[in-house]
Amino acid sequence: MDPITKVVDKTEELLGHSPHPAIVTLPLGAFVVSNVCDGIALLTGTDEYDTAASISMAVGLVGAAGAVVTGLRDYGYIPPDRQPSKDVATTHGLGNAVVGSLFVASYVLRTRDMAEGRRTSAAARLGLAGGALSMYTAWLGGKLVEEYGEAVKPVMERRQEEEEQGQIEEDTGRAGRVAPQVFSGRSQENEVRRNG
Repeated sequence: MDPITKVVDKTEELLGHSPHPAIVTLPLGAFVVSNVCDGIALLTGTDEYDTAASISMAVGLVGAAGAVVTGLRDYGYIPPDRQPSKDVATTHGLGNAVVGSLFVASYVLRTRDMAEGRRTSAAARLGLAGGALSMYTAWLGGKLVEEYGEAVKPVMERRQEEEEQGQIEEDTGRAGRVAPQVFSGRSQENEVRRNG
């Protein structure tokens, strides 16, 4: 896995952040297209939409392989004792494993149906369930980054240093307001405004 890690590291260096958020757009987009084509195929009975669903699904599965590699790498940066981030990240990863399994099963079944000259069976449309679940797992990924500040390497490194020192200091602004702290995921300034 070392050559792969080096490629991911170089990509991160080039981008200035983890490549995972950019890569996940490929499988998510392809799976949505696949699901839309599947739905149209069900409504119209048109074989071309089943073919388009299969092609989109294949593209999504290739993209998902890249998302898995980069996601596992980001997951490894989260210390086991950092909660609730680790639990949310675990649910995100396991949920995506189920999503991937549903799409792989769907692709295999629909390919078999096509090879035997049959219409796509109901069982071969498991990708529809995978697409629905992927919306939830994508939301969890967003929660990790936007709310908890995970997988944002500079934030994670700063947070790790602060946790190791045993302190997370609050900076006080001029008017007695709390200045935003990047590591929190949510600005503390917004918290002060909301609370009073």
